[in-house]
Amino acid sequence: MMKALRLKLYQQTACYKKPFAFKVSETYPLPPHSTVKGMLHAVLEAKTLIPMEISIQGQYDTMSTDYQTHYFFKKSKTNEFALTADGLGVSREYNDITTMPIYMHMLYNVELLIHVHADEQVLQQLKHAILTQSAHLSLGRWEDLVRVDECEIVNLTVCNEEPELKYAAYVPKANTRRVSHFPYKLNWTYRIVNGVRVWDKLHVGYMQAGQFIRSFEGLYIDAWRNEQPDTVFFPST
Repeated sequence: MMKALRLKLYQQTACYKKPFAFKVSETYPLPPHSTVKGMLHAVLEAKTLIPMEISIQGQYDTMSTDYQTHYFFKKSKTNEFALTADGLGVSREYNDITTMPIYMHMLYNVELLIHVHADEQVLQQLKHAILTQSAHLSLGRWEDLVRVDECEIVNLTVCNEEPELKYAAYVPKANTRRVSHFPYKLNWTYRIVNGVRVWDKLHVGYMQAGQFIRSFEGLYIDAWRNEQPDTVFFPST
């Protein structure tokens, strides 16, 4: 048996932008682990990396495309600033700033079930910080606000039978054999090599709700207040 922090989150809108998606801001179907880890470290105001494992699953109603104008600075130092005057009948000219239209994928009515495994002291600190925070939480973009519906420390037990997914989930690659999935290599932690940030990746498969996982070794079950327990996945590099 092991302990984990169970988080049930809701977002009205979200965009979990994929790296190197420039002309179109494509979104992952669920927040990647590095994004969730960053939110948790921000909650704790952590200055160093805290060892933890994260399980991510969830669902959303629909995805649409939003049209936005992005401003880019040509110089590192300029007296100009980006201020839109659209619809005001005012014309502005820039020398050091350029604009480009960006299409952004937006997820609507996002529900997330996240489990965090770490030292129990860290779990207690996280729970207290989340429940007593004075500032809002965001996940993805700064404007993608988070509502916390559940925040509890729960006990996880070892999974000993083929589980059925209640939500779409990032499942460790080793557990995706013989089942339909979409493979991802997700950022986790990074190292600085010769002045360059090098990411360690998590190899996972994105699986839809309703699928059964035939290879369930290393998975866990969260039966907290559920007639149908939740399966928990902790991918590793």
